[in-house]
Amino acid sequence: MQQNNSNSSGAQKSGGSLTFWMVGFIVGIFGGATLALLTTPKSGSEVRGVLKKTAKDVPSRLTEILDDSLDLYASAINYFQLVIEEQTQRMKKAEAAYKLAAAKKREELELGGSSVLPFQHR
Repeated sequence: MQQNNSNSSGAQKSGGSLTFWMVGFIVGIFGGATLALLTTPKSGSEVRGVLKKTAKDVPSRLTEILDDSLDLYASAINYFQLVIEEQTQRMKKAEAAYKLAAAKKREELELGGSSVLPFQHR
C-alpha cells in the first residue's frame, strides 16, 4: 500500500514542477516585456497604451501557451510509450533467442558433449 502512495506523490511532484516551470516561464516573459516597455524612450501615454494592449492579450496568449504545452506533453507521452513498446519487443526477442540457445546447449550436453546435433551432418 505504501508503494502506491509513493507513486502517487511522485506523480504529484512532477505535475507540480511542470506547473511551477510554466508559471515561471510566463512570468519571466511578461516581466521582461514590461521592463523593456518601461525602459524605452516613449511618452507615458504611449507606454500606458502598449501596457493596456498587452494586458488585453495576456489571456489569449496564456491559453495558447497552455495548449501548446499540453500538446507537447501528450506528444512526449506518446513517444515514450512507443519507445517502451519497442524495447519490450526487443527484450521478448532476446528472451526467445536465449531460450533457444539454452535448449540447444542442453540437448548437446545430454547427447554426451557432442558438438554436432543428431540431425546435423558431420
